[in-house]
Amino acid sequence: MGLLKKATGGSILSKVLLFGVLPVAVLGGGITGAVALHNNSVKAEALSIIKSEVTITYGTPLTVDLFVEPGADASRCSFASDVSVINTDDLASYELSIISNGYKTKSKLNVVDDVPPTATAVPQKVYVHQLPDPNDCVTDVSDKSAVTVQFAEGVDIGLGGPRMVDVELTDYYGNKTVIPVPFEVIDDHTAPVIEGCQDLTFIVGDTPMFRTGITVTDDYDEHPVLTIDNSQVNMEEVGTYPLIYTAVDECGNMSSVEVTVNVIEEEQAEEVAAGGGTVNYGGGGGNWHKYDNCTNADAYAAASKIYNSICKSSQSDVLRGLKIFYWVNHNIGFALHHTTHASWAAAACQAYGRRYASCYGQWAACKGLLDVAGIPNRKVWRNSGNHIWCLCYLNGGWYHCDSTQYPGAGHTFSYMMTDAEIRKAIGYHKNFNTSSLPPRATVSVQKYINVHKCTVSSGLKLVTPTPTPIPTPDPTDDPAAPTSSSATSQAASTTSASTTTSASTTTEASPTTAPATTAPAEETTAPADPTKAPDPTQKPDPTDTPAPQPDPDPDPGAGGE
Repeated sequence: MGLLKKATGGSILSKVLLFGVLPVAVLGGGITGAVALHNNSVKAEALSIIKSEVTITYGTPLTVDLFVEPGADASRCSFASDVSVINTDDLASYELSIISNGYKTKSKLNVVDDVPPTATAVPQKVYVHQLPDPNDCVTDVSDKSAVTVQFAEGVDIGLGGPRMVDVELTDYYGNKTVIPVPFEVIDDHTAPVIEGCQDLTFIVGDTPMFRTGITVTDDYDEHPVLTIDNSQVNMEEVGTYPLIYTAVDECGNMSSVEVTVNVIEEEQAEEVAAGGGTVNYGGGGGNWHKYDNCTNADAYAAASKIYNSICKSSQSDVLRGLKIFYWVNHNIGFALHHTTHASWAAAACQAYGRRYASCYGQWAACKGLLDVAGIPNRKVWRNSGNHIWCLCYLNGGWYHCDSTQYPGAGHTFSYMMTDAEIRKAIGYHKNFNTSSLPPRATVSVQKYINVHKCTVSSGLKLVTPTPTPIPTPDPTDDPAAPTSSSATSQAASTTSASTTTSASTTTEASPTTAPATTAPAEETTAPADPTKAPDPTQKPDPTDTPAPQPDPDPDPGAGGE
């Protein structure tokens, strides 16, 4: 022991003993060996607390304690590498130098995506055996990487009813999330319903509109598909042909309706119309220009025959007016093509004779009948210029009336409506020119009117007296005015500005109850004097001839006027 103290000194020995080194090591290698052993031991201990590889989730703040083993003292550890250049939002791997208790070592840093995707379920309404795209079943998908969406294994919607369907979301790194999606599975075996089909009659060479007036509905599918098979119809040859309407819904349920298409000669058309039939419903063709030269007298003569067959002079103006619009709606089909606008009289004659017209022609047909009935009426233009209808003085007030057949609306039409009501009615009435119109009625009478049954409720208080029939004047060889007794009794209470001669008539008594608006100060065209022959050179009132106005956005199926 004395030799040890001499050779090494007590202080060194005590230090060696302090670090747990056996004295024999000192004796064997001297003091240099003891120090080396000591340093190695310290280094080993310092480096042992540093992890060789660290994996963190993207976005994790980078601190040195992430690299220190749990329970070890990280206070004497620091980064030797410049970690300020590392963005942990980026997925990558880095080799870093770390100092522990003065000793440097290396460690690998992996920034990874181990977060599963997130998403929100989108409830689905589907038919049996018809799985939607799984991507449509979730929304707000969020993840660091690309996500694949698919149905979980074993999904079955072969039976109707509510259920939860699992949708799996897997990102690029294999992280997976399962989102339960509510499904309502519909077991549908009901075919769509096709309505509005009827046998059709066209003139040879016409351009038919087979789709007009046809509606298709389904118990689930909001947009069933309608196809029309006209492959057996030859519009260039007189004959009878089958036309087949077929509707299919989303489930494949199918229904069909077959109708007959009659293609006739021009000469037969007016015979069919005269017999109450409908010719060329929704189409046009043939020699339609032959009506261009029709006069007011021609129009009133044709209107008188129709009026006398549908109205009685003992009826109120409200009921007679309703019968007029009902007749036009049910007997004059809508067409955009092959219709004359040469004058109101030409358009009316074509409507009466061919039984089809644009909205201008349907207005003209109503005007002719209203004039014959002695019901004051005015013309209403839509601001865009592509639709026209009537304003009629009925029951002491001015009301909107429109007979136009709108595709898909069946035989619904507008009668005795206020401004507010006509703007909401079927068709194209929202914006119309009021500058030239008299004040309109504001009190609704719709609850008293049934346009489908052509009836007026007895609950409607009539403020216009029912006309008293008077003898019909003797007709001339070429009558220029209506021949009905009511036309004579009510032809015009005031003289139209556009008529050169007014008929001598008996006007109705003033109503005893205050009308909804003031009585009209001016009528539209009154029938000509029945004692005078029409002037063949007389030109139509320019206000009755539609002025072409380009419409940047015409309504489909409107008048196209």
